[in-house]
Amino acid sequence: MSAVKKVTIRKKLFRTLFVVFFAVLVLTILPLSTILYYSSISNSNEIIKEKNISIKYFIEGYFKKIYSDVEFLSNLREVRNLPSLDKESLSRVLNIYKSIQNADSDINYIYSGYQDGSLVINNYTPPKDFNSTIRPWYEEAIKARPYITRGVPYREIKSKELLISVSKVLFDDKNRISGAISIDTSLQKIANLLEEKNSIYKKSHSFVTTLEGKIIISQDKSFLYKNIFDIVGFRIYFNKDSGEFDCNLDYSKKFIYYNCMDSLKWVVLTVIDKNEVVRPIVLQIATIVLILVIIIALFGWIISASLRKQFIFPLVELKKRVHSIVADNFDDNLPDIYKQDEIGFIAADIEQLARSELYKKNIELRNMNKELKKLSDTDALTGLFNRRKINIEIEKEYQRSLRYASPFALIMFDIDWFKKINDTYGHQVGDIVLQELSKLAKQTVRSTDIVSRWGGEEFLILCTQTDLKTAYNLAQRLREDTQNYKFNGDIKMTISLGAHEFNGKDSIDDLLKKVDDKLYKAKQSGRNKVVMQEV
Repeated sequence: MSAVKKVTIRKKLFRTLFVVFFAVLVLTILPLSTILYYSSISNSNEIIKEKNISIKYFIEGYFKKIYSDVEFLSNLREVRNLPSLDKESLSRVLNIYKSIQNADSDINYIYSGYQDGSLVINNYTPPKDFNSTIRPWYEEAIKARPYITRGVPYREIKSKELLISVSKVLFDDKNRISGAISIDTSLQKIANLLEEKNSIYKKSHSFVTTLEGKIIISQDKSFLYKNIFDIVGFRIYFNKDSGEFDCNLDYSKKFIYYNCMDSLKWVVLTVIDKNEVVRPIVLQIATIVLILVIIIALFGWIISASLRKQFIFPLVELKKRVHSIVADNFDDNLPDIYKQDEIGFIAADIEQLARSELYKKNIELRNMNKELKKLSDTDALTGLFNRRKINIEIEKEYQRSLRYASPFALIMFDIDWFKKINDTYGHQVGDIVLQELSKLAKQTVRSTDIVSRWGGEEFLILCTQTDLKTAYNLAQRLREDTQNYKFNGDIKMTISLGAHEFNGKDSIDDLLKKVDDKLYKAKQSGRNKVVMQEV
């Protein structure tokens, strides 16, 4: 008979551990590398998006102050009626222009042109036969009346400097067009400021186009006034607020993210070289894989040593004890290593059982916490956000508005003569009316607006990134929908509303008090109406 080759438990353990750790290594590295790659790509995209959005807010904020100056000047009587006034009025107007221009280094020129072709400006002599009425800024102001122009890029007639003009038509005291007021700022200065925005990607850059694709702001002057569609080789439809696309540019793959600026009818585009994104990601993954291999190998060695101590040594000791029984040399005292082994198994079984029960309890606790979270955030009767939760959302929008200078507004409303409904139909019907009004309000507002129950029959709507005019229109629509709706089948009722926009200065408490005051005025002045802040 051939001898049977003996395979020791120690060798079996070594082979098993080798296979297990090799499989763990492969199964860990492959998905981890994939996850790291796509996660890093996603993070890079988010960085570019954040940079692009920050540039959008920067440009909008940059022009917001210029818009304010234009609006202010267009309402000054002396500016509007200057052609019919005396020289002292001209001197005062020029001093006003000079003061505003000195106060803001971003302003290149402040000037006004009139129907007779004249130009009122400090420290500038127009060319011979200059006629302000045929200049682009004047013509655009006439077209845009009575609103401020979105911004007209043009080249200055004498210095050839690239400027962008924001202008508005002027009306004299007889409500006739008398001219236009305009403020210029440098396109090149804006382009330089854009490139000062820090980024971890040195090759990334941003530029601004019109909705038609014409590049109007770029650090690279060779791009100016070219069409982005011609550069990337295909048509881009800016029919969304933001978007992204890939293209070949300068013989390399590029990633481009864009954001539309509704207030200016411009588009901000940020470009990044894909190689600049991918190269550090690959290097990072290679480093992580190497570290992971070392850690798994070290961990495997530690586990192997531990298993030999916990399993192999006790089995060898058991073999010796069996031999000692056969040899009638048995010792009743168990060795320490054997006792520890048995205690370890028992402890492992108990821990496994406890973990199983603990896992079940954790699942139950998690579900209970979700339900408690929902109960703490919502009103039990209407299902809307309660007062505590809407205060949290207002704080978030308040901080975002302070950071990005984005508008938001509040609408507060309550039911007119709600006590009569309770007295006439009972509180149960009154509850149904509150529930139906809550559903009607959520259907009427936009998906970005948050409707909450402020207390009793009083409700509060947070209108994110919304100016006063939009909030007022929304409130009017809700008022009309409520007036035309039959609650509980046949009950007609109305609501009174107050609307107020955050001015960038008030505290949250001041803002809530002001919108509450508007609601109070709506009720005091006859109900079933909307009262908004004076602008």
